[in-house]
Amino acid sequence: MSELPDRLMQQLSFAIRNPINVILGTIDLHSTTETTPEQDHYMQMIRRSAMQLMEASDSLLDLFELRSGAVNPELQEFDISELVLEAVKFRQPTASGKGLELEVFMESDLVNPCLTDPFLLKKILFQLLDNAIKFTDRGSIAVHLSRAEVPPSGQVDQPHLCIEVRDTGIGIDANRLEHLFDGPSEERNYRSSYDGAGLGLLLASRMASMIQGTLSVESEPGKGSRFSLVFPVQSVEKRMSGEIHLSGAESTSNRTEGIRILCAEDDPDSRYLVEHHLRARGWETRMASNGLEALEACRKESFDIILMDVQMPEMDGFEATAAIRKLGGDEGTQGLDVPIIALTAHALKKDREICLQAGMDDYLSKPVHREELYSAIEYHVRAARQRHLVE
Repeated sequence: MSELPDRLMQQLSFAIRNPINVILGTIDLHSTTETTPEQDHYMQMIRRSAMQLMEASDSLLDLFELRSGAVNPELQEFDISELVLEAVKFRQPTASGKGLELEVFMESDLVNPCLTDPFLLKKILFQLLDNAIKFTDRGSIAVHLSRAEVPPSGQVDQPHLCIEVRDTGIGIDANRLEHLFDGPSEERNYRSSYDGAGLGLLLASRMASMIQGTLSVESEPGKGSRFSLVFPVQSVEKRMSGEIHLSGAESTSNRTEGIRILCAEDDPDSRYLVEHHLRARGWETRMASNGLEALEACRKESFDIILMDVQMPEMDGFEATAAIRKLGGDEGTQGLDVPIIALTAHALKKDREICLQAGMDDYLSKPVHREELYSAIEYHVRAARQRHLVE
């Protein structure tokens, strides 16, 4: 019986994220065509509603995972600057749809790469960005990443970083600040413009505690708010110095030319969108509608990278990945180390772990912004090509 709620949440995630992926992807395609201002306005209305639905779904899934004890912090080495930029880039269209400027400032002397839990950290940042966008109607939102002083409760010999999300929104009354991270109130205040913030900030605060961080807020009604996350990291003996100022729309990745991609996706609308995005980048793309077709394609051709849906008929993504990994030694048509990225509507943390354990190299949960997809593809193709040069 204990597995029943887990399966229900997985199905909820799949049922919501798959159509939202198509909705947002279609809006992206529509933005590349000639449109009238009125049509653009309609598209932004649809985007905002779809993002609100996704945010609500994410919050419910996060709450379920936290309450079930399914989330355990895991130290991983990663590039903190790339994580922040990816999170901002994913929320950039929503901010732009409201006419808001979304910027990133990275100050000097960052501990980078670093060790902490990137999954939880990105979840926290998403919650803070969603909150800022929701309650800001004009002006800007800025994300600041900097080194922080060690708080009284922290270890002196352990470096700390600070992520601040500053907005020019409606601000918060002083009498609400004390209980802002306590969750939704039983007595809803229908006159309060900030009353809908409860669940997201509660989740952000709990996840901050899980990475031994602290979340605080400063705010002034009518002028805006500043949320600060201070958290410890472990250094990997590499520093990043100098101040960097990037808009959320800028990319840190250089294009990689001549990429051959295989994409296995059973949903026809999702398949159409992915193929369109990949071909628009100038990449040669082969599509498969299930894992069996993907396996057959790998037997006949070679690819630089594979995008693999998980839930498919005939042969699912896990089975296809295992079968593809067995190719190469004798048959020689596809190396065992071809990068495989899961592209799935299953969004629980353990879904990512299952994908990696199954032999996949990375995991992207739907809806996937096209720039996020481009960055992941380029990163893994570059890494694979560098390995082959060394070998």
